[in-house]
Amino acid sequence: MLDFLLEADPTSPYRPRVRLTACLPQTAADLPDGEYAGGMDLQQLVEDALRSPDLALRQRLADLLSVTDQPCLLGALEAAFRLRVRPGAVRSRAAPPGHETWCGLWRGGEPDALLQIVCANPNLPRPPARPGDIDLVLLALLKNRADLLPAFQQDALALRLLEYLGTWLPEELHERCRRALRDLSAQGGTTAVCRQALLGDSEAIAATRDAGFRPASAAWAPVFFLLTRQFAAYREADPDGRLLQLLCSTPDSMLTDDVVIGRILALLDSDLPDDVAAAVRRSLRDLAPLDPLSVEGARRQDMRGAVLARAIALEPEAVAAVVDAGYLPEDDDQKLLLPLLFLTEQFEPYDREDPDGTRLRAVLAEERHRYERAHFRTVAQRAGRPDPWPPEKPSPPRDRTSTQGLGSWPTSFGIGGHF
Repeated sequence: MLDFLLEADPTSPYRPRVRLTACLPQTAADLPDGEYAGGMDLQQLVEDALRSPDLALRQRLADLLSVTDQPCLLGALEAAFRLRVRPGAVRSRAAPPGHETWCGLWRGGEPDALLQIVCANPNLPRPPARPGDIDLVLLALLKNRADLLPAFQQDALALRLLEYLGTWLPEELHERCRRALRDLSAQGGTTAVCRQALLGDSEAIAATRDAGFRPASAAWAPVFFLLTRQFAAYREADPDGRLLQLLCSTPDSMLTDDVVIGRILALLDSDLPDDVAAAVRRSLRDLAPLDPLSVEGARRQDMRGAVLARAIALEPEAVAAVVDAGYLPEDDDQKLLLPLLFLTEQFEPYDREDPDGTRLRAVLAEERHRYERAHFRTVAQRAGRPDPWPPEKPSPPRDRTSTQGLGSWPTSFGIGGHF
């Protein structure tokens, strides 16, 4: 059948002029949504071009697909391409030795048969039929068609470019990804890059600094400058050290308050300039309660909660902030208050609340899942105090008369026995 379909047909409006290109739908408008939906026959044709045991037939199909402008065949190539570039499991033996990639278009770092075909075809890439068809971004990058990138959904494009930079690809492609990141202009794309920079993505941080990207909300500017280590801009944006207070005043939320606090605490463990570190610590200690029904009051409450949680995990900067600022749980929650006082080594108020340690042991017996035993042992050893963690409950004795467990047999089963 393929021999028949590959015979010449001068009536075909598409290249090459063979029966196959003549009998398929004539324009992309004839296809659902203007794109190939993945009919099994054409998928199989592409697979035959890649893996047919008939070498002559394989070469004929590869030659056809390398030059065709027939929209269904181009769609079939795009469908095969999508399957090989969708993020997922690491592709074994695709990257050069010592590297990992989830893009399945290479073998040991060399282009495979499908990549050779799509790179050879002058009619690929095409403008995406749908802005969300992000799997085709790599095809545009492979063919150096940056002019097609604005047609994709910009926030998804930014995230995919950063994903490409996190997996092995030829360095030329990585450089095109970096240029594309810095050329983003739509707010959706730049906002996505800023958010990833706030989360600590090194490529996103570099892109925001090089391109001068800024968060859409001015209230996020001080945190953004701080976390991307643009300290001169941070000093100008937050001269009074009101970093978190400025953030609490906005309802916009690029990150959860817990993530913000975690990133700031991690940054304080790095080599910050002294004045910047002092300003950040001052802001961290000034999350005093306000009306919890207001936007700022609710945000402050959430941030204090995040600091308390990290103090309980013995993060040093969080412990220092809790002790210096006198942060306590909302409504003096005893299930949190006693562990907090003990773990932050505030023993004066702790001893007033629980002079013999029985209340803390009772809390821990009930809330074991909430706390780490090693944290209490560490603090107890450092302070020369008894470990308050309650002893493990003994396992209930096994009742030999209870229902038989697995591996036991009815006494009536055996030679001459019965079920």
